[in-house]
Amino acid sequence: MTVDAEPVPTAQARTAWLTGVSPLIEAFPRHASDILCAVAFAHRASFPVPIFITGRKGAGKSTLAQVIAELTGQSEQFELPQRTLSSIRKAARPGHPLILDDAAPAESHARPPMFTQIQGEIYSSQNSPLAAASIVAATGEQKVDELSRARVLFAPINRRTAPLEVFQKLHEDTAAASRRTVHSYLQTQIPHISLDRAETAALRTARSVDLAHERRRDAALHVGQALLRNLGLSIGTQRHSMAADDQIITATHAALLYALDNGATLTGNTDWTLGKRDDDYLYVIPSEIIRFIRAELNAPSLTTTAVAAALERNHMLHPSRTQGRSIPRSINGTLTRVWRLSPSLIA
Repeated sequence: MTVDAEPVPTAQARTAWLTGVSPLIEAFPRHASDILCAVAFAHRASFPVPIFITGRKGAGKSTLAQVIAELTGQSEQFELPQRTLSSIRKAARPGHPLILDDAAPAESHARPPMFTQIQGEIYSSQNSPLAAASIVAATGEQKVDELSRARVLFAPINRRTAPLEVFQKLHEDTAAASRRTVHSYLQTQIPHISLDRAETAALRTARSVDLAHERRRDAALHVGQALLRNLGLSIGTQRHSMAADDQIITATHAALLYALDNGATLTGNTDWTLGKRDDDYLYVIPSEIIRFIRAELNAPSLTTTAVAAALERNHMLHPSRTQGRSIPRSINGTLTRVWRLSPSLIA
C-alpha cells in the first residue's frame, strides 16, 4: 500500500467520506457499518477473520468488493489464474488487503468449497500469507455453512434494497476517487490514534490467536468503531458487539490500570490498597475495583458475582475448590476476601 506524499486534510477526508462512503451505508445498510469497522481495524492490524460476501448474480457482490478494495488500498482486482487456494496464497502479501471477487462461483466443483478453504487456511496457520494480509474478503454464489457464518464476517446480499440512484452514486468515478482518499486518510491517521485502556484490551483480544474466532471478530469490530469514532466518521448502525464476557474482561483491565495509575497499590500499607500480588497472581479486593468496572461499562447494577463468573470462565480468575471465587488473604494485617486474578489483566 502506498501513502500519499501529502497528508489528507481532515475537512477533505470528511467530504470524501460523504461522497464515497455514505452511498455505501445507504446501499448496504445491514452490512456497511461492520465492514467499515473491519476496514478501519485493518489499517491498525490484520483483521482476524475473512469477510464472505454471498448472493445471487446482480445483487451487488462485486460492487461491495470493489468498495472494500478502494477503502483498503488494493489498487486493482486480482485476476486469479485458477480458483485454487494455491493461487490465492500467491496473490496474498503480508500487510496488504486481499479482495477476491467471484472466488466461489456457483459452478465451482472445488472440494471443500472455496469459502471453507479460505477460512481454514487463515485459521489453521498463522504463517500463511492469508493470515498476514491486512484484510481478506471474497465474494461468491456458493453457500456458507452455518458454523462458518458464526466465525467470519458474513454479508449475504440476495437483493438490492436501495434505490437504483444510490448504486449509481456508488459507481461514479468521483465516489471511487473519494474512497481512495479516505483510505489515504485512514492510513496516515489510524496508526497514531491513542486507544483508551478498554479499547487497548479489546485490541489484545482481537489479536489473541487462542480465542474463538467470533470473539476476535467482535473485538476487532469494537476497536474499528472506536477508531472511526475518534476521527468523527459516521458508520450507521453496527450489528455485532463484543460478547458480554469480553466487555467485562476489557472493563476489568481498564479499571485495574486506572486505579493503579491514580494512587491504588498492590503492595499494601497505603491509603488506597487494591490488594496485593506475588510472582503468580494478583489478589484484588472486589469492593475496591467493582465501582470502576461499573463505570467503564456504564452498568451501575453490575454485580461482583457476574464479574467474577466472567473472569473465571475465561481463566483470569482462579477460584479455590473449597473457598469459591473469593479467597481469604491478609491485606494490611486484616484477613480479607479477594479475587485471585491473572497478572495478564494489568500487562
